Amino acid sequence: MFKQTRVHIVKGLIALNERYVFERRLRSWYNEHLGRPTTILDVGANNGQTIEFFLRMDPECRVFAFEPNRKLFARLSERYAGNTNIHLFALGVSDIVGERTFNENLLDYTSTFEELNMDSAYLQKKSKVLGVEPSQIVTDRYAVKTTTLSAFIPEQVKGTIDVLKIDVEGHEFACLKGLFMGARSFPIRFIQLENHNDDMYQNKTSFQDIDRLLQTNGFVLKAKVAHGFGDLDELIYANATV
Repeated sequence: MFKQTRVHIVKGLIALNERYVFERRLRSWYNEHLGRPTTILDVGANNGQTIEFFLRMDPECRVFAFEPNRKLFARLSERYAGNTNIHLFALGVSDIVGERTFNENLLDYTSTFEELNMDSAYLQKKSKVLGVEPSQIVTDRYAVKTTTLSAFIPEQVKGTIDVLKIDVEGHEFACLKGLFMGARSFPIRFIQLENHNDDMYQNKTSFQDIDRLLQTNGFVLKAKVAHGFGDLDELIYANATV
């Protein structure tokens, strides 16, 4: 019970920080460069933070949201049951159409396909904050069906995508590989992705590799928006061809 209460408090503090610090910074940038959004792809919907963020900018915008965490997907399905503009998919996004093992974490919205680096100093610090051992961070593992964005977009999304947001806890590079697979290009105005500057995951992809992949495919880094906690920021890339 004490552990659950502690996790609940930590999640609450993070949510407040995100809403009143990070999201204000992000909204300021989008208000200047995006305008009213019409179509959003939300890869890693978590608790619906990004959905709500863009609905506040335009209540009529369409959102295609992916969430492989079973518990979070159930909450999202209940929350948006009456909104026909919100399309939810219980899928993971990766570089394969198939299946991957999903690690459900104690902080549920940090769940990931990536394996934790047990030697990580950041993981040690995070575990202390949560009051658990590093080995207790992952609470469940199960198989999840995955798709690639290059397979999903032609089948499900028509017209220009204003923002493709990717927040998948270290699996961002695989999502981008799946987007650009087969040298395909789609009318995406902005790509927003979370960038960890820590050593939380075993197979961490460097910022340089991610930046190189995006630049090769016509996207240019326009902004880094710092979160209000942790050593991470949000990268926003603009499509030079749209």
